[in-house]
Amino acid sequence: LAALYLVAALMRSLHNLKADGTVRIERSVGLPGTVYLRIPGSRAGVGKVHLNLQNRTIEYQAVTPGLELPTGARVKVVAVVNADTVEVELA
Repeated sequence: LAALYLVAALMRSLHNLKADGTVRIERSVGLPGTVYLRIPGSRAGVGKVHLNLQNRTIEYQAVTPGLELPTGARVKVVAVVNADTVEVELA
């Protein structure tokens, strides 16, 4: 009887160990990244950046309020614009 109780308790604790694998864009603020597709300056259009977020390489659309950022430039995320777009500046 004690062994069954122990097994049930172990199974219950293992069930509680599940992890949510959802990437949260809000966690990208302050992270460094690399420009993948050039980002037009003055928020005139969107480009793309690669970020290492939650142990994954993620590609997001990006805008910048400053000058145009060329491909390969190192940037830092300063804000989240919407669910798939971040605002970046030169790092």
